[in-house]
Amino acid sequence: MYSKIKNLERIGFTQRQIARVLNINRKTVAKYRAMPLDEFMDYLSANRKLSSLDELKPVILDWLYAFPSMTAAQVHDWILEHYPERETSERTVSRYVKNLRLDFGIPKSAPGRCYEAVDELPMGHQMQLDFGVRNMPLPDRQGSRKVYFVGMVLAHSRYKWGYFQTRPFTSIDLVRAMTRGFQFFGGIPKEIAVDQDSIIVVSENKGDIIFTHEFEQFKNQMGLNIWVCHKADPESKGMVESTVKFVKRNFLPHRFFMEEEDLNESFLAWLARTGNAKVHGTTKKVPAQVFELEREHLRAVQSKINNLSPSIMRTVRKDNTILYNSNRYSLPQGTYTKHPEVTVTATQDELAIYDAFGNDLLARHSISPLRGTLIKLTEHRRDKSASLDKLEGQILEGLDSLVTDQWKAYLRKIREHKPRYYRDHLTMLRQLTLELPFPTLEEAMHYCADRELYSINDLKSAAEYIGQQATVVQPPLLEIQPISNPTIVNLNTQKRKLSDYQYLGGDTHE
Repeated sequence: MYSKIKNLERIGFTQRQIARVLNINRKTVAKYRAMPLDEFMDYLSANRKLSSLDELKPVILDWLYAFPSMTAAQVHDWILEHYPERETSERTVSRYVKNLRLDFGIPKSAPGRCYEAVDELPMGHQMQLDFGVRNMPLPDRQGSRKVYFVGMVLAHSRYKWGYFQTRPFTSIDLVRAMTRGFQFFGGIPKEIAVDQDSIIVVSENKGDIIFTHEFEQFKNQMGLNIWVCHKADPESKGMVESTVKFVKRNFLPHRFFMEEEDLNESFLAWLARTGNAKVHGTTKKVPAQVFELEREHLRAVQSKINNLSPSIMRTVRKDNTILYNSNRYSLPQGTYTKHPEVTVTATQDELAIYDAFGNDLLARHSISPLRGTLIKLTEHRRDKSASLDKLEGQILEGLDSLVTDQWKAYLRKIREHKPRYYRDHLTMLRQLTLELPFPTLEEAMHYCADRELYSINDLKSAAEYIGQQATVVQPPLLEIQPISNPTIVNLNTQKRKLSDYQYLGGDTHE
């Protein structure tokens, strides 16, 4: 307002005109017209509302100068920590810190990382591995589909390879992709640098790396030496980071989505003409040419994973079966726990099921032409009778050997009448042998067998009744003593006529 009044006054506006233009009182115009600039600044300073944080301004400035990357939220926390008597909102602190940075020129900046050029690694020493994901447009341009890929690059020659699929990678997927990669390279390097991805590493564990179960098995089988980057430090394997970026920016853009097999074929063709054929910007060499020399320094591949081409992965269900073409195919008992995922290979009329690595054959089935059926091998059925016989034998050993045959006959009847609940009856009988004496149980068994009560519940009731009867105390019999007192024996009682009793009873008739 002060500036507007002075500007209008400078171009010749009168006091009344200025008041009309600015829609303010003429006294206000007169007041500011007569006020020099220095006096106006003093007037503003005297009337300005001081911020509640002005007293802490030197302290906050010291924090910002010492730690330029410090956030306003952390400043607010430190104020609460060191000056708990001050009640300030986080928003107030945020505005105040922002103004201090502007007034005193303190930009918010994180400390930069100091980089060092890495010496060129010898041939065959290291391979780096990383993952990528990208949306690819559908051919009809009505949406997109995600594709996931793993990239590998040899550190010396920068020779690249990758594998695409339409679902996120699991540990098993990575194992199979790495095997294909080793076959593409024609060997295995001494060291493989990987990130702490959840399908590879469970915990860094202070250097004692804990790998996922599947990857640990694969590492041991193939004799791999894994170099794991520190957490949140992907730049330590910058070569494969650049490879993933190269694939995303050169191969994938403007391509329509295609099935996995077609996409991987196109990628191999791209590697041959571009990815491995162009002069590398750092080494100034063609990766394919350098790789011909590096190939000799790779360890020969002795793949222990079979059936790579036609195989598919299946998840084992809780009932130890897998789904294939809408049918359920059985697996040996315990497969669900030992092998959560299996490899399936199919021919025209036969289905072979291996473990995840293709090493061990778990089952072989004839493929059913039907749908929705259970195909179960005889050897995959659980033998329940064996465990029941064992439990029955353990119980009989603890009973009286003289009546073992009678117990067997009684238990055989229970098994015939209640086969589904026979295990429960045996369990109850074993508990009774610990709680009741054997003679009581034997008597109860004979009682139930005679009455065809084939149930351990009835046996328990009978045994408890027999036990109660054995503990009931019978009252003693009273002995009647003859009267020997002569006075009482010789006592004569008065005799009345029957008519007297009739009269007292109200009967007046004779």
